[in-house]
Amino acid sequence: MIHDLLLSCLTQTKNGIGIQTFLYNNTIDHFIHPCERELFQEILNIINVLHEVVQFTLLLRLNEYERCKKSLNEDHSIEDHPHGFYLINFGKGVEAALEEYYDEITQLETFCSKNKPNSLAFVHDALQAKLPILLFLKKRIFEIQVKKLHGCTMLHSLHQHSEHGDFQLERITKIVMKPVKFSFFSSMAHWLIFGVIDDVFSEFFIKFSPQDDSSLNGSCSKSSVNNTRLNAGGNCEDYIWQYEINLSQLPGFLSTIVAEKVLFVGQTVLVFKMGRSFQRKNKNDHWENKRSDSSCDDIYNLWNGKESEYLEMVKDLNNDEEIDVFHIESVVNDIKKYVSMRLTEIALNEVDLERQMGLIKDFYLLGRGEFYLEFLSQLNRASDVYCDSSSKNYTRSFELAATVMGITDDLENFSLSVQKTIGESDEHCDFRIFENLHLKYIYEWPLNLLFSPKAIERYNQIFRFLLTIRKLQYDLQQVWTTQTLAAKSKSGHINMRMMNLLNQLMFFLNNMQYYIQVDVLESQFSILINAIRNKADFEEIQKKHTVFLANVLSQCFLISGSKDSQMDSSRTTYQPTNPIYGNILELFYICAKCSRINALANTSDEFLKELDNLEERFGVQIASLLQLLLNIKTSSCLGPLSQLLLRLDFNHWFSSAHNIS
Repeated sequence: MIHDLLLSCLTQTKNGIGIQTFLYNNTIDHFIHPCERELFQEILNIINVLHEVVQFTLLLRLNEYERCKKSLNEDHSIEDHPHGFYLINFGKGVEAALEEYYDEITQLETFCSKNKPNSLAFVHDALQAKLPILLFLKKRIFEIQVKKLHGCTMLHSLHQHSEHGDFQLERITKIVMKPVKFSFFSSMAHWLIFGVIDDVFSEFFIKFSPQDDSSLNGSCSKSSVNNTRLNAGGNCEDYIWQYEINLSQLPGFLSTIVAEKVLFVGQTVLVFKMGRSFQRKNKNDHWENKRSDSSCDDIYNLWNGKESEYLEMVKDLNNDEEIDVFHIESVVNDIKKYVSMRLTEIALNEVDLERQMGLIKDFYLLGRGEFYLEFLSQLNRASDVYCDSSSKNYTRSFELAATVMGITDDLENFSLSVQKTIGESDEHCDFRIFENLHLKYIYEWPLNLLFSPKAIERYNQIFRFLLTIRKLQYDLQQVWTTQTLAAKSKSGHINMRMMNLLNQLMFFLNNMQYYIQVDVLESQFSILINAIRNKADFEEIQKKHTVFLANVLSQCFLISGSKDSQMDSSRTTYQPTNPIYGNILELFYICAKCSRINALANTSDEFLKELDNLEERFGVQIASLLQLLLNIKTSSCLGPLSQLLLRLDFNHWFSSAHNIS
């Protein structure tokens, strides 16, 4: 009977070889002494714990077999197999941890089969020594099942339990965790070195999030989205930005800073893999295209033959008995440093990043004011001729202005378009269409990492804001010119109230433009250019560029206001979330209204009534703006904001008029 008990410990059935049935039979009284019945029950309990653990590993094996069988017959989806490769490797780790237990039972069974008299207490003591291991494994399995842990979160849970007070359980945890670590570092190696993630079950902390728009072309099919693999020959320029950090799967032993470095390196590899097709798309020479097809993969231009060295560095991380956080960070930093150095060499020497940033400043930040003055002039002429196609007017005027100014070569990588056209023209159409302008910049490879879609959209926010100010200045100057010429030709008279309001509005617009162009853009742009000229690390340049955009948006009051700055034509007001931005937009509306009322064929009473309304609204809005700026100044130390207040409220003109302290 003792031999049967030991054999049941080596079986992989759920309940053993009929031991429980034998226990509840009356014949048990003929074999087991009443004093040993409790020991027998405890032995059965140990065997049941063992079989629960073994049943879990068998179930994982069965699910893996069924998944492989289905994959041979038909395409399988993620929902059909929610277990994942990390969980399968966890089952393999549990089986490896049970090997010592099986060896112990085999030795015990061999010892008891020598026809020597042995008691149940001998078997009980031998099995009781292994019970903590079985209970520990059972708890880990129960935790994974209840919390539905998978992927990196499961690895993090095992890492937490590896720091155990019991040296035996700590050793068992390392055995269980080793296959799971292999999956983790294997995924990290493929992403860092080759830019590939085969993560069907979303278990890695880098995930692929496909965009909902039409940016994915035929090469980015549904199957590639499910497998999160990037075809190296794909020509999706924004593909790299669809990879992001999966915070739900980020293990606790890795910081977000390290995760961002891992993401940066993988995106850089993707840029190099896409480099050949990116450059080929901009070439027309058939022979060059054919030669680029036959060339070696561009990924070797990044690593220069060192990819095997860095791959071994990542694989060696799995050889550590424990997860060494400092070792992981050291390897990631070494790889990132090399990749950044290669990017810096290409960006500064081959692409001339400083010149590219100069073009960005000239056209996105209105650095070439004479060009945009000509653009507004051409737009004004086109509006008189083609009044029914306002969307085409902007594109046509942009191209004509470039031709007149002789800068078509500089503008070859820029194109202006209207993203959303306005069907019915109304009195607010000219002003609202500026919210839909989009200036596209075709950047040179490998600047994909610097000018992300989000960065280009932020540049367009600043561009639309500056162009709106310049357009309103142009319109008010036209009104002032018309009034002045009419007075000189004695064909009309100057309305002093109208001219006074015009002067105040132009004063506001001129100082807003000077504040943005000089106090904000020039100072922030010089910091960015100095980093580029000092040949800083490419990641450092990337950070400086992100800080530059964030500071400009913040100091121009554009943060949290771009999406909410839509004007409701029925209410003729703005509803942004940023109160300062809302006041500025309302002042813009007053400027636009003032530039139109002079052309309205109304009676003098209606004109004076409208003028009174605009004067009152301007006084309220400028007082509210100054009060908000004062409140921000008292709670912050923004230098440019002090300059704006000094210019807008020069000699306390507005504050004294509206009793603002």
